[in-house]
Amino acid sequence: MNLSLAALLICFVVLIIMGMPIAYNLLVSTLVYCLVEGAPFVIMAQRLYQGIGSFSFLAIPFFVLTGEFMLRGGLLERLVDFVNAYFGRLKGALAIVTILVSLLMGAIVGLAVATAASLGNFLIPMMKKEKYDSAFAAAVMSSASLLGPIMPPSVLMITYCIAIGGTSIAGVFMAAVIPAILIAIAQASTAYAIAKKRNYPSYRKTTWAEKKTATIRALPALMLPVIILGGIFGGVFSVTEASAIAAFYSGFLAFVVYKNAKVSDLPKIFANAALSSGLTLILVGAGMTMSWAITNEKLVDILTGLLINLPKPAFLFGCNILLLIVGCFMDDGASVVIFGPILGTIAMGMGVNPLHIAVIICINLVIGLATPPFGITLFITSPLAGVKLEQTVKEALPFVAVSIAVLFLVTFVPALPLWLPRLLGYTT
Repeated sequence: MNLSLAALLICFVVLIIMGMPIAYNLLVSTLVYCLVEGAPFVIMAQRLYQGIGSFSFLAIPFFVLTGEFMLRGGLLERLVDFVNAYFGRLKGALAIVTILVSLLMGAIVGLAVATAASLGNFLIPMMKKEKYDSAFAAAVMSSASLLGPIMPPSVLMITYCIAIGGTSIAGVFMAAVIPAILIAIAQASTAYAIAKKRNYPSYRKTTWAEKKTATIRALPALMLPVIILGGIFGGVFSVTEASAIAAFYSGFLAFVVYKNAKVSDLPKIFANAALSSGLTLILVGAGMTMSWAITNEKLVDILTGLLINLPKPAFLFGCNILLLIVGCFMDDGASVVIFGPILGTIAMGMGVNPLHIAVIICINLVIGLATPPFGITLFITSPLAGVKLEQTVKEALPFVAVSIAVLFLVTFVPALPLWLPRLLGYTT
């Protein structure tokens, strides 16, 4: 290892321990690398601009804006009533509703933090009111929010595809559908088992007339995933165009159809969307600068030479362990920009399907969002429930465990994520 690479890695680790925000960490670490290497600083500015200059990144602010319109427009409440009508009779109904609504939110917004904050504000107080343990309520919401970046459209997967290049965003979206559904089923089953043991409440069985009413009320909101995913997979429009159409449609519902949102809400809606989008783009741009430094040191070539002779299952197992650890300490957006091109390139060189490795990498890093010590969704939901982080972590472990179990299933049974892409011609 030469001096410049050592300086980069040491600076990065030290700044993580000091608690510096990851975007600044990446930029400072790369700056130190440039100083030691003697590289011109203008390269950092170029890479930062290139990192956020992709047309596909326009999808991020539009999808975030869609989520803001949903919250202001009352669409969220209709989705909750819809899921409750069909699953409310089960023990721990509200916990199961939280997980399934998060799946639907993921099919619209694609961000874990947005899902945790928006649904958490709404559903955690409801669970507490119905005598659910506060830490359990926080844990359910924290874990369920992971479905946001897994169920397409996913901001994280858009970032991965742009970072590595040459991988179809729509193809990765399609490959993520079955894993997202499997994780939702695993989490819902876990919630049901715990709720039954603790005797958490259920609701009465609804009639078909009530189910029909709830479905009709939620139908406009349910059309959002159909419009987004149907349009993308049907070849009607691109991911970026789909995001703009989704934002327009959700805004139309919020202001014209349901009339829950007001014109006076627009400044706050746009400000929230800008803040969330800006944070993501800064992370990506900063990650691209460090990615350049790593590429400049030919680290990918070195690792490829070391790992290329490993059996494919051993390599994939090692990827899972490495990324689960990384996800515990780093933001998923920055991690996918740094590690995605390295591990994705090596995996494809070993014959792993590009869509398969994309899903593996993204799910790994998403699970880290709910894994201590720095799982961001844990930090969001714990204060909402009024409990300590340690209490939420203890209750979240079963949900994280079943999510990891599905991850390994998806890793070693590639037919699961690849069935839909193959069916629709996105891969062979």
